Amino acid sequence: MEAMPSLEAVCTRLLSRPGWIPKVLLGGGLSFIPGLNIFALGYLLIYGRRLRRSQSLDLPEWSEMNWPELFLGGLRVFALLVLFVGLPLILGWILSLVLYFLTFGLLGVVAYLPLAITGFFAPMFFLSAFMAYLKNEEFQDALQFRRITQQVIHGWKPLALPIVAFWGIFLLALPIYGLSFFIGAWILIAYASVLRMKNFS
Repeated sequence: MEAMPSLEAVCTRLLSRPGWIPKVLLGGGLSFIPGLNIFALGYLLIYGRRLRRSQSLDLPEWSEMNWPELFLGGLRVFALLVLFVGLPLILGWILSLVLYFLTFGLLGVVAYLPLAITGFFAPMFFLSAFMAYLKNEEFQDALQFRRITQQVIHGWKPLALPIVAFWGIFLLALPIYGLSFFIGAWILIAYASVLRMKNFS
């Protein structure tokens, strides 16, 4: 059986690519600004598309971007984020608050287990939906909940550490949330894509 690529190997490859810093800084900067963050999401979609087609980990040049296309693509990614991350996190938060009040706070942080569970699995569902969308770039492919759930059930283990690392870095670097989100999303998309590649070295 072929060895599965490690997160460390993927990060090493990503961070050794020339010229990634200014591209990430621009994407992270846009991610801070409401409205303009849609363009950053569109850029990540273009990156995922190119990675799927060429298996190149290089980030595309911002100067090559078609900004209307970035905006429309970003809206699609935003819709997937709301559906597969935003709504589950809100539900997990509500369930945690209900559990906290029903137990009069006796459970302490344990009452927030529903939020922790949704926070752990929601990015996996998003990544699965994102990859499904990239296959034919048809939005309905990303809404096949049964297939996406099966993919998460069978493929969650390699993504466990990256997801925990993403949330850890995001929360620790909350004052620069735009940059931390963009870098984390970039690495997660790259790693999830590499896991589906036949060849990686």
